[in-house]
Amino acid sequence: MRKEDIQTKIDVIFDNIEKLSSLKTKTFDDFISDFRNIDSALHRMQTSIQSLLDIGSYIIASLGLKTPNTNAEIIEILNEAGYISKDNIETYMKMSQFRNRIAHLYNHIDTKTLYEILANELGDIKDFYKDLLKIIEKHKE
Repeated sequence: MRKEDIQTKIDVIFDNIEKLSSLKTKTFDDFISDFRNIDSALHRMQTSIQSLLDIGSYIIASLGLKTPNTNAEIIEILNEAGYISKDNIETYMKMSQFRNRIAHLYNHIDTKTLYEILANELGDIKDFYKDLLKIIEKHKE
């Protein structure tokens, strides 16, 4: 595996985290006062999580593991192969589910929940990224 193969995904994640970090400095009232904040947070969270899942899929294909049929299966397969600890499974599954909610139930996203995720759980994106990068580093070409 080569980090260069997924560099565009990495770039998306880091750009999004930077911009999401600036949004998280706003108070809840300031955050919801401008629809662009909400739209930006939703888009950047969705594309960050999707990039992580795409990297996970790349890893699975590179290692010749079972082909996932869903985003959740990406996480399950990496866990079953011993690459993601059981301690992180629930968090990463929730991320995948949240990405699905943004993509399919976008008109039912509670702004308070969105803000709480933005304010308190951005580190989960970084943790997932670090877990995936460890796999790639371990299996360098």
